[in-house]
Amino acid sequence: MRRLSQCIAIASALAIAGCGSSSKIGSGAADVRVPTVEAQVTKAGSFVLPSAVNPELLPQLPSGDVIHVDLVLLDRDVEIAPDMHYRAWTFNGTVPGPVIHAKVGDTVDVTLTNKAMMGHSIDFHAALAPPNVAYQTVAPGHTLHFSWVAAYPGVFMYHCGTPPVLAHISNGMYGAIIVDPKDGWGDDAQDYVFVQSEFYPTLMTGSKDDYFGDLTKMRSALAEVVTFNGLAFRYRTNPLPIKVGKLVRVFVVDAGPSHFSAFHVVGTIFNKVMLDGNPENVTMGVQTIAIPPGGGAVGEFTVQQAGTYPFVTHSFGDTDAGGLGLFQATD
Repeated sequence: MRRLSQCIAIASALAIAGCGSSSKIGSGAADVRVPTVEAQVTKAGSFVLPSAVNPELLPQLPSGDVIHVDLVLLDRDVEIAPDMHYRAWTFNGTVPGPVIHAKVGDTVDVTLTNKAMMGHSIDFHAALAPPNVAYQTVAPGHTLHFSWVAAYPGVFMYHCGTPPVLAHISNGMYGAIIVDPKDGWGDDAQDYVFVQSEFYPTLMTGSKDDYFGDLTKMRSALAEVVTFNGLAFRYRTNPLPIKVGKLVRVFVVDAGPSHFSAFHVVGTIFNKVMLDGNPENVTMGVQTIAIPPGGGAVGEFTVQQAGTYPFVTHSFGDTDAGGLGLFQATD
């Protein structure tokens, strides 16, 4: 029944677009028309959580031109550093939330179900939508459904936008959405996705390894833990494989909430960087990619020799706090 209602909502949106209630986007976007965005809130029904996947992997692009995004808001304990368990607010039980993959012109059909203890919302940086409609706070036990059309290619953040936004992002409510250009990204490459973020933990009373987010620390922006994909030093222990002479493409989002990312791969240079992942925003021969909180970039590089290549945020206080991983290059 839920899928049926979703299909009806999509059909309605397309019908609205066909009747002229849409706008054509100008320079910098693909030639697509964006229909009016409408939202429906209902009582939450049952749900099935998809299996968690490795967060650095770019999911296969779904077939067709409608991308169904089912997100469940859940309170979960997650590991953010060795022996540090954190009481997180999540999309689908993980920090970051699942990587969403679409292409320009796709309809992104969103079902957001709140099974957490407080109200939450979602804000897609890739969408053109009125926040009071699409990004409204969903009360516990309710579901929000809306659709939007992807007009711009790139790598974008999504996150909870319920006040205080600082707390909701700091506590884990963010993820990446990749919108492919109509003609794809170009040459075949090894693709990796990285979401950088920081945490501000305080130890629970009477516990040795159970932490929660401290709003006072969040406001100070003095982060104690910095991560790529939710776990400090995740890829130092488990280096990511790459091949000598093979193009590597990284999709990087800085979820913040407050620190800039200075994404750098030691031992190579990015031959091409696309600001926010838009192919019209190209810079060549880049040593370090500067990404603001809430921003993103796509970078491409190729290594010439086998070896270990660290990747870091070149703000080294954040590197020491966990923002470091390794690529392992083989012939």
